[in-house]
Amino acid sequence: MRALAHPLRLRILEELRGGPATASTLARSLGESSGATSYHLRELAKAGFVEEDTERGNARDRWWRRSTPFFLVSTDPADDAEYDAALSQLRSVIVERDEGALARYFSTIRDAPKEWQEVSFLGGWTVFATPDEIRRLSAVVLEELDKLRRTADERPPDAEQVAVTFRALRQPK
Repeated sequence: MRALAHPLRLRILEELRGGPATASTLARSLGESSGATSYHLRELAKAGFVEEDTERGNARDRWWRRSTPFFLVSTDPADDAEYDAALSQLRSVIVERDEGALARYFSTIRDAPKEWQEVSFLGGWTVFATPDEIRRLSAVVLEELDKLRRTADERPPDAEQVAVTFRALRQPK
């Protein structure tokens, strides 16, 4: 959990979704130093989220890849104060990332091509559902989202980066 509770580490994992990369390549694409990306890659490796791509590496460059294409983090509180603190930090990082995506959307939507203006949306719905119904809804949404999480060579030439958020949060009375 602690490995994920850092904004740069989440950005690195998202970037590696497009395929293996070196710390230097990641540093350039994320606007960070190669020292920072290298350090965070090692921390992600210790936690099992990334691994060295030995087929690409050489004495000069270490290539890294995600060890799993997809992972979910349990939001269940634990009887472990350190885990709970890391979970709280991860939640903050995710909410901050989502707020940044919203701010970028609102500041650029007027300049976006008309077709993007027509398909972009924000929504919020209140439903009455059981845990099993939400579990099934989540599975369908995640399955469809995963189809769009393609590597750079699998993307259509006109594909653009789109921030997608999904939440199903019980609202106590």
